[in-house]
Amino acid sequence: MRRLVEATAQAFADLAGGRAATTVRVRARTADAMASAMAAAVPAVGVTGGKVYATVDGRFTFHVVLFDLDGRLLCTMDGGPLTEARTPALSHVVIDRLARPGSSLAAVLGTGREALPHLTMLARALDVDQIRVWGRRPDAAEALAATGRSKGIPVRACRSSAEAVADADVVVTVTSANEPIVAADAIVDHALVCAAGATKPERCELDPALFARASAVITDSIEGAPSECGDLIHAVEAGTIRWDQVLDLADVLAGTVRVRAPGSPGAGPSSAGSPSAGRSSDRVGPVIFETQGVAIQDVVAAALVWQAHIDRWPANP
Repeated sequence: MRRLVEATAQAFADLAGGRAATTVRVRARTADAMASAMAAAVPAVGVTGGKVYATVDGRFTFHVVLFDLDGRLLCTMDGGPLTEARTPALSHVVIDRLARPGSSLAAVLGTGREALPHLTMLARALDVDQIRVWGRRPDAAEALAATGRSKGIPVRACRSSAEAVADADVVVTVTSANEPIVAADAIVDHALVCAAGATKPERCELDPALFARASAVITDSIEGAPSECGDLIHAVEAGTIRWDQVLDLADVLAGTVRVRAPGSPGAGPSSAGSPSAGRSSDRVGPVIFETQGVAIQDVVAAALVWQAHIDRWPANP
């Protein structure tokens, strides 16, 4: 996972520098079926490729395909485990860069397939005193907490989302909700919020009012967010943020936009000659990271798996 975190951070910095490329997600949809696809080119890890998947009754069937830089097909992979690794890896990157120093209290809101990977990621990324979990089904939250404790992680299930996020340094949301799951005033100014669930325009995990308090709002795809990121779509419609105030994660990781830790005086972004210039804020509030998931994450993760396979099973001469 550490290799994936490092490779993901570098890939996004390469995006900002024009040394890598990734597309927005496209969907083919009828009344009875839907398929989606996205692609990326990452010369630094020697591959191009993409992810294609079907969605049926809320279930996803993911596949990733890799090519070398000469166009030769290398492999296809089951994209499910890759998705479960690459999403928390990107959250880990953001936490490493933007969480308040000494962060030790975290919350996970949601109990689906991304909840446990994010729970274990938080235990690696932070020197945690406690991770609180909440879900719309209390029994699922209790089960998730028990699983975390069995791995040696200090986890406690909460009966309300407000209880889970109270004073939390890092808040992760991984639900499929279409309505806000936590009130804006429940999240403290020094929190870093990693929102990973609102990946369709109708979805909404965060109260639009939270964006009015935020010192910085960042996304992994400026291009894709207006059609993909439900939280941001709802907040823009509510008038609590404008699209031109949203920062690109690639610029942040490349250092062309500097964002201070949440809750710091002057925590808003500053920039020098970057496309994000003029978006600074004097708010002392949470930093919000909205991820929809982009192809470069899948392709980088798949490239690491492929290289590990080659290292273990070199081709015969």
